[in-house]
Amino acid sequence: MSQPPVIVAAQGGLRSLLARLFWQVHSPVTVLVGAPPAVCLQTLATATRPSTKRLHHRDLFQEGRRYYLQPLAAGFRLTSDTRVFWGERRRRTGSAAVLDGRFSAAGENDGMVTLMRLNARMTPVALATALLLPLFIASIVAYMPWDRSIIITLIVALFALGWISQRFNAAYQANEMVFFVRKVMEDLPQANVPELVAHGPDLVVNKPANNESPSADFMSEWERFYGEQVAKEREGESE
Repeated sequence: MSQPPVIVAAQGGLRSLLARLFWQVHSPVTVLVGAPPAVCLQTLATATRPSTKRLHHRDLFQEGRRYYLQPLAAGFRLTSDTRVFWGERRRRTGSAAVLDGRFSAAGENDGMVTLMRLNARMTPVALATALLLPLFIASIVAYMPWDRSIIITLIVALFALGWISQRFNAAYQANEMVFFVRKVMEDLPQANVPELVAHGPDLVVNKPANNESPSADFMSEWERFYGEQVAKEREGESE
């Protein structure tokens, strides 16, 4: 028998919460472009290299920021880093975030519209650094001849600071990469998506009875549908 919708929703909500806490570092972003996916990908690849011909993109490369594009079957993967202003001259920071882009195209020829879905997440290296480095220091602090409450407080503070610093760095990089994609896509034609008319022969609007809200009507229909499915499963088990 399938699980009740309340349990499924709770499990999905828990997974979503854990993903936002430990993995995702930026809310999903959708970009509409009036060009084919191949043109979008080529435009992004060209924009990753600074050029005097694209001075309107100069803000994208502040602090020595660089972008690295990896084409995928149905989209791309973007990472970024910046120049370190201390130590070795050519030293650069690591990539703490990854931006995955997925293309969905609709239309043909000049009327093609590309829907670009952007999702940013923390890299496994950054996630491991946020946990392993505080763990190493905590293993040393744990054997110090101090009061137990002080040791516990220090260990908790180590993990909290390590996690906050890595997540902030990943979120900052993700925000810069999302801004990069949006800024570059402004060079392409805007998507012309026709709006759905309010009334028409092909549009059917089912208004709830008794002036109820659409959400209440949906919930009643969902409960009826779920009850029918449960009844069918019980009949199948009895046979």
